[in-house]
Amino acid sequence: MKKLIAVLSITLIAGISNVQAGCPKPVEEYILYPPDFAFYPESLFKAYKEAKAEHKELLSKLEKCKKELELLKAKKAELEERYSTLNTEIEKLKREIAERESLIAELQRLEKLSRKKVNKCEELIRKWESLPKSYIVKKGDTLWGIAAKDFIYGDPWQWPLIFKANRDKIKNPHLIFPKQELEIPRDINCQDIIEARREALKTPPPPGVKPKKVGPVKAEEVPQTATDYFLCKEHTMCKKCR
Repeated sequence: MKKLIAVLSITLIAGISNVQAGCPKPVEEYILYPPDFAFYPESLFKAYKEAKAEHKELLSKLEKCKKELELLKAKKAELEERYSTLNTEIEKLKREIAERESLIAELQRLEKLSRKKVNKCEELIRKWESLPKSYIVKKGDTLWGIAAKDFIYGDPWQWPLIFKANRDKIKNPHLIFPKQELEIPRDINCQDIIEARREALKTPPPPGVKPKKVGPVKAEEVPQTATDYFLCKEHTMCKKCR
C-alpha cells in the first residue's frame, strides 16, 4: 500500500512538474520524507536534522555528566570516610596530648621531689663526711659508752664494731686506756650491725653499766648502712632503727 502511494506521489509530482514547466520555480524547495512519505520544506528538514544532531550531542553530554556525577558521589563518600577517620585520629591525638600533659605534670612533680631528695642526700653526705673516723679514748670511757655517743653510732650495742676494727690495740673489750686512738668503722652495712648487736648480747656490759633492753634483731629493721643509722633523727624512737 505504501509503495503504491509512493508511486502515485511520484507520478503526481512529475505531472505537476510538467504542468508548471512554464511557471517560475518556487522559492522554497520541498523534500519527500520516506518514513511517512510526506513533503516537508527543505529548511525544516535541515533544522530537524540539526536538532537531532544536537539532541544526540546533548545525550552524550548527559551521559558524561552522569558519569562525572557518579565519580563525584564516590569522591564525596571517600572524603566523608577520610573526614570520619581524621576525626577519630584527632580524638586519639587529644587523648594522647592529655596523657602527655598528665605525664609531664607527674615528671615535674617527681623532679621536684628528686631535687629535694638530692639536697637531702647532699646534706647527709656532708654530715657523713663530718663524722669522726677515729676517737681518742678519755678517762672513764668504755667501748659501750663510745658506741653510744651521738657522733659515733648512737647505739651502745654496736661496740663490737669498734672492738673488731682495733684488735691490734685492744685485747680485752672491757679494758681500754686514755689517749688510745681508736678507729671508728664507717663503711659498714646492716649485716655488720646485726652481727655486732648479736655479739654484744653475748657479752656482759662493763661494770656499773645498766644495759638497755633490745628486742629481736631483724635485718629489715636495720638501716642499710651505719650512716643511715646514725643520721636517722630521733633514732631511739624510730622503728626502723630500733
